[in-house]
Amino acid sequence: MGTHRDHREWAEKCMARAQAAADPQDKALWVTLAQSWVRLSEHSAHDGSSADADGGAMVVHPAD
Repeated sequence: MGTHRDHREWAEKCMARAQAAADPQDKALWVTLAQSWVRLSEHSAHDGSSADADGGAMVVHPAD
């Protein structure tokens, strides 16, 4: 399992893919994946399983 920071980086990568996606269904899939990574990041930060949990919040909004 990755760290809190790793999960946030994956969420950011998914959002970048969502923004680049031309197909609305692909865009929605990438946003959903990003939201999942954010939830995992928050979970690892709150349960103390991540050594580098900085407590920072990341909010993922669906891309237009």
